[in-house]
Amino acid sequence: MQPKDAVLALTYKCNSRCVMCNIWQQPVSLELQPLDYQKLPTSLQDINLSGGEPFLRADLFEIIQNILKINPKVRIIISTNGLAPELIQQQIKKIIKIKPDIGVAVSLDGIGQKHEEIRRIPQAYEKVLSTIQVLKQAGVQHIKLAFTGGDYNIDQLMPVYELSLKLNIEFTLAIVHQSDHYFQTDIKIQAVDKFKKPLQELIQRELKIFSPKRWLRAYFTYGLYYLLKKQQRLLPNYSGLKSFYMDPPGNVYPSDVSDFQMGNLIQDNLKQIFNNKKETQIFKQVNQSERPNWMICTARSAIKKHPFRVILWILKAKLFGAKLK
Repeated sequence: MQPKDAVLALTYKCNSRCVMCNIWQQPVSLELQPLDYQKLPTSLQDINLSGGEPFLRADLFEIIQNILKINPKVRIIISTNGLAPELIQQQIKKIIKIKPDIGVAVSLDGIGQKHEEIRRIPQAYEKVLSTIQVLKQAGVQHIKLAFTGGDYNIDQLMPVYELSLKLNIEFTLAIVHQSDHYFQTDIKIQAVDKFKKPLQELIQRELKIFSPKRWLRAYFTYGLYYLLKKQQRLLPNYSGLKSFYMDPPGNVYPSDVSDFQMGNLIQDNLKQIFNNKKETQIFKQVNQSERPNWMICTARSAIKKHPFRVILWILKAKLFGAKLK
């Protein structure tokens, strides 16, 4: 029962003032030291280094270095708001030397002024474009534009998608979620019908591209609409079993929207935490008590666990179209 997927918030310090997240208002908390990350489970296959803004950690290189010491083949994505291109340039030049296949996901929630209104930082859009250029020049091969949709910007989804195609980088999608210990906002999606047209267009565009990875993204997008419409997940939630979220002091939760603390990296042995927890107990806790969610970090394990359901949906969608109801 060892986890394969983890989101690690390295810091809650943030240089953005996003309307959908109050991390930047949180008091400065304790942060794990680089050496502490050698205590992570060696079973991890995918790690998302998040925050706050992870590039604000001056020791980001050392953190990645220590993760690689226990798991040299793990896939790592750094999620950034892209608002500090000069700092990112300094950091990534060192990081790419020890992790040539490092990925970086840069947040973009609208074109031009719209993105600045959401992030509430002057010239935020220009800074994001500068960061993408910096990453390309540094030789980063896996760059993504990460769009987070809400009532206030869902009309920007396809323009940002088109920009990702123009820049020849990947596109990832999320919707606004709530969490008492993480995002700490009361923003909810109310205008569900506004999501139908752009999500359906995105699904159709992804299905037309000859790439299994893009077909899986179409399925993931369908799962987002399913969550919005039915207020439940398309597939069961295996958070806390196959994946987990860890905050800057090392507290471990099933996901970043869960309030169920499983342990602490320093005080507990994570291998023992995952071995000692009864699978049925965690599964029941997460699926019955947690608010429904559908994010890459919580959906990826479910998709892998139910491949035939996913493949069947993709086949039907490609043959008959994927009409959202």
